[in-house]
Amino acid sequence: MITRTTRSLGGLRPNKHKKHQSHPDLLGRILLTRETINDLVEATNQSSINLIEAELTGWFNAKIHKSGHVDEYLTVEIRKLQKPSDRLYKPTLDEDPILNLEAFFN
Repeated sequence: MITRTTRSLGGLRPNKHKKHQSHPDLLGRILLTRETINDLVEATNQSSINLIEAELTGWFNAKIHKSGHVDEYLTVEIRKLQKPSDRLYKPTLDEDPILNLEAFFN
């Protein structure tokens, strides 16, 4: 049976090997559809800056194993920005990731 992937989805789980404050709290992977990649390339071609904004959504999940262990994780989806002028989350200047990338990664 052939399945068709229509969404770019991934997951984040707690980083069990975190030893330093600078290490990420969550680790994971995302599978991108060709459509999402093409949308991002198109946005890149239409922009004069090096940063491209995309929508990111997330859902908290928990899987209960037979042993009773609960595996908590975050499912994430990335997709092209539907309405750039109508952002879902309007950060303050201090929170804006585009203006604060240097501080975030240092």
